[in-house]
Amino acid sequence: MDTKSLSFFAVFFILFLVIFAEVPEIEAQLCMREYVGEFPLSNCSVLEIQLCHTKCRENNGAKGGICYVAGEGEDEQRTESFKCLCNFCSEYFCQI
Repeated sequence: MDTKSLSFFAVFFILFLVIFAEVPEIEAQLCMREYVGEFPLSNCSVLEIQLCHTKCRENNGAKGGICYVAGEGEDEQRTESFKCLCNFCSEYFCQI
């Protein structure tokens, strides 16, 4: 009898952890969205970080924006692309 109740609570506890382990990732996806509109980024300099932040606030109704550097490939063949992500949850801006 004790083994069955212990097993039940163990399964319940693991299920609880699995469900709530995904919440921060889902919340982050809702907060950060790529800037919609023309915004050619050549790099993530201080000027472009501020411009991304301002454009997100003015044009997309976000609270802020960040400059994101995404790279593909290995070493010499590596190509980088720069993106502006609008933050709809906080006013924090920086380079990632």
